[in-house]
Amino acid sequence: MSAGDVGALAGGVLLVAGSLFFLVTALGMLRARDAISRVNNLSPATGAGLPLIILGAAVHELARGDLTVLDGLKAVLAIAASLVVSSVASNMLGRAAYRTQRELDPRTIADALGADPDRPDPRAAPDRPHD
Repeated sequence: MSAGDVGALAGGVLLVAGSLFFLVTALGMLRARDAISRVNNLSPATGAGLPLIILGAAVHELARGDLTVLDGLKAVLAIAASLVVSSVASNMLGRAAYRTQRELDPRTIADALGADPDRPDPRAAPDRPHD
């Protein structure tokens, strides 16, 4: 077995592992009862699955001898960008789901956004400033 074959095998294993994260996430989303739980279930796919797929593709290209320095830099930037964007997007999706949803799943233990009685209900319509 040559070094190229080992690299191609390692790239394939990374691609399959990343795909498994997406599969587990999809199954978890089917079981979730409310929108906030579904957004929370996206974490494995966006936090581990996508970076593994990008890394697997880069390793596979490296094994074939087609990976350039620019392609490697693009892979590193894509992984970093996916982690930053997915965390911001998950936060925004969770807040939007919380504001629009009537009630949380009864299995939800804590309601951090609605727990403070001094704060107005975040799901209520925001007050508009008067001009």
